[in-house]
Amino acid sequence: MEWYWYVLIGLSIPISTLISASFCIYEKVFRGNSEQKDAIIEGARKDPSRIVQMRVRTYDNMLAYPHEQVSVQSKDGLTLRANWYPNDGAKKAAIVVHGWRSAPWWDYAGVFECLLEDGYAVLAVSQRALYESDGRYVTYGVRESEDLLSWIDVVFDRCGRDCSIALMGVSMGAATVLLATGRALPDAVKCAVSDCSYSKASELFREGAHGWLPITRRCVDLLSRIHTGVSYFPADCKKAVSRSHTPTFFVHGDADEVVPYRMMEELYDACAAPKKRWTVSGAKHGEAYATDPEGYRAHILPFLDQYCSEGK
Repeated sequence: MEWYWYVLIGLSIPISTLISASFCIYEKVFRGNSEQKDAIIEGARKDPSRIVQMRVRTYDNMLAYPHEQVSVQSKDGLTLRANWYPNDGAKKAAIVVHGWRSAPWWDYAGVFECLLEDGYAVLAVSQRALYESDGRYVTYGVRESEDLLSWIDVVFDRCGRDCSIALMGVSMGAATVLLATGRALPDAVKCAVSDCSYSKASELFREGAHGWLPITRRCVDLLSRIHTGVSYFPADCKKAVSRSHTPTFFVHGDADEVVPYRMMEELYDACAAPKKRWTVSGAKHGEAYATDPEGYRAHILPFLDQYCSEGK
């Protein structure tokens, strides 16, 4: 056998391993959970922990409160779904956007009830490929921020264009919100709340909970382009907030083991819009409200009311 055959065989092993690993990583990190909707609540009901049971109570409250399911078509042809809670014809509304492989009642446990008590109508969005919406893969805010513009139109249809809208997101949902604030938004969008967003998806994969090598990130990005038509590299929230005009409140727990806490500092420093921040001591990823409910009400609700008061 010629020497170059040994070289080719030697190269084929790491290359095939890299390709296989990239497929596995993409399926694990970008695959949605729509097909697991029922299993999520079934599993939660069996978990006796305080935080999970708080989430179960919110699930039951969201079922019981008067609402309607609404849907929109995404630009790439997916049917996306949300639940609309009119709250006696309120003229101020919060669009709440959950995170990766999550659900509205999971990430907005307790917050949902607070918003209703404070007079807000609520649009609880299921992001693409997640919970109630169609799709197979997420894009970490790239297409999701486009989808959010359609949800704003849904609120206009129900409240009129003279309403006041707050955008609220947790984790990947917060990235969706921040990326949207980097776009030209209607004047009715008064403010935004970002709870534990990453600064960039690519940085999260490089050093957060994933720690991928550069070549892995590029291979996974190629798979994203193939399956969703977009790269995840434009999920750059730091760049988006640098051109934002939307007043934004940044929230992050200092015990977050998924998205590094320092990313909130980076986002806050980069934000060009009026801004505030709150560090929740001891809060893990997405558990700001659960860790300090009174603190959440004291910080977030006055911020929302400051900018949405004309919608009361």
